[in-house]
Amino acid sequence: MMLDELLVLQNRCPQSAKRSEFQTAIEQDNALGKPTFSSRQKSFRHLVELYGLDPQFALFRNLRLIASVDPQSLPLCAAICVFCRDPQLRASFDLIASKKEGVIVPRAEMEEHLERIFPGRFSAAMKKSLAQNVNTTWTVSGHLAGHSKKVRAIPRARFGSVCYAAFAGWLSGLRGDFLLNSIFANLVAANSGTILSAFRDGSAHGWLRFRSGGGVMEIDFSPLLNENEIALLHGPH
Repeated sequence: MMLDELLVLQNRCPQSAKRSEFQTAIEQDNALGKPTFSSRQKSFRHLVELYGLDPQFALFRNLRLIASVDPQSLPLCAAICVFCRDPQLRASFDLIASKKEGVIVPRAEMEEHLERIFPGRFSAAMKKSLAQNVNTTWTVSGHLAGHSKKVRAIPRARFGSVCYAAFAGWLSGLRGDFLLNSIFANLVAANSGTILSAFRDGSAHGWLRFRSGGGVMEIDFSPLLNENEIALLHGPH
């Protein structure tokens, strides 16, 4: 998921940077240290595919915001962002989630899993490459561990990554208790107590409005949206 490159851009470009500024930093200033101009162009295209590289996208804008406050959450937040944008990575998580901690996840099993979901779509070479790529992404995020032999691991759920995962779920329409038992909670391997604690920390940073009492829980991530996004969320009045 090009985490090293994303980290360079996170540290180099201001929070307000537009896509054109990222493109200049990558292609003209060679911020990523690529050997050729064509490799710089390729890196820019791939990063756009993975993350959007545009503050107009709420997921990317708030990935940067949350990681600026909680830098150690960046790997898991990045994986969540790519999960939302990439259907192959999204499909691969079913296999990862089905494994207990310490269980080996062979590349061949991931290839078979992807073939079942996307029958006949990929050549044998492409399936091998795709399985390697998704397994590498889940290793960077902390869901897998090891180099040649991948084993199931449990990522460390930090308050930043928990809030970002819940924000992604909230954008998809999940509300209240559904956020505590969703695939987004599974992505950060967080139980209800960890999630509620993260919500309190996130509320203290102004990322969300959170109230819980009397068996009712209200979670509102509107503070992370701009006026246009809020209008789209609530529709015309």
